[in-house]
Amino acid sequence: MELLDLRCFVKLVEEGSVTKAASVMHMSQPNLSRHLLRLEDELGVQLYVRDSKHAKLTDAGRKLLEYAATVLALVDEAAVAVGRGEEDPKGPVRLGFGDAEAMSYIMDAITATRLAYEGVVFHLFAGNSISLLDRLNGGQLDFVFEVEHVPRVEFEELTIPGTDVWGVYPLPGSALAQKSCVTPEDLAGEPLIVSRQFLKSSYLKRWAGDYYPEIKAVVSTDIFPQDWRRLVEGCAGHMLGYLYFQNENDPIMGSRGIPFEPPLVTGNALIWKKGRPLSRACQAFLDELRAIIGEEADGAQL
Repeated sequence: MELLDLRCFVKLVEEGSVTKAASVMHMSQPNLSRHLLRLEDELGVQLYVRDSKHAKLTDAGRKLLEYAATVLALVDEAAVAVGRGEEDPKGPVRLGFGDAEAMSYIMDAITATRLAYEGVVFHLFAGNSISLLDRLNGGQLDFVFEVEHVPRVEFEELTIPGTDVWGVYPLPGSALAQKSCVTPEDLAGEPLIVSRQFLKSSYLKRWAGDYYPEIKAVVSTDIFPQDWRRLVEGCAGHMLGYLYFQNENDPIMGSRGIPFEPPLVTGNALIWKKGRPLSRACQAFLDELRAIIGEEADGAQL
């Protein structure tokens, strides 16, 4: 499978027609069409429906597009990473992330990298671990900042300092709101607002034990929206989450965060695919992050 064939295909999708794609690539229309036909012949499928004005992808074309975009992005990054080694790092760093207080380390490292190397750019993608790990395995992401981190043999990892303490933000005026701590039995059968990742996690299953089958979500989400407090205020349910959300100067609609009993604490890590070379831009970011974490560790020992 020739890279130029893939580039012609991706450009066809981006521009919407053979005419526009050929113009952008400075090729004649018959020449570009030959590359597309060669790709279809090699794969034995029709990739798009030909039309005088625009091209419509088939199911096979949509599947190929995802792989082609990933392959070409990696090829372009390799050219930047390997070529012109004497120049400063430049190019994209693609990072997936979940919501946790320790994300501040990632943001500081991004800032430090941008200040040091103006040619490095960052593309951030929010999501849960399942979707982000799929993209990391597929080469569409360089790193994932994983909340509720679980070590895996196929990934390299850098532990991020700090932990997340879990608790519940109860409905105002409810029986839970009167408690100083909340047990699995207290949550059994209650209407809960919770992330899908945590709901299915081994952390929650171990903590809840025999009560896990009675832990029910009435609202589940991948990433909590900024105004999630309205769900608690409107009595949609008790919210399970990190207690760092709580701000004493701005109480959450009259509700206070109550810790789990027994305590449940999770950690975070930056992970990347083992055995996959990092671009110079990615390595620069990783070096900055390690330096930031190291400086804090050194300061704590003084």
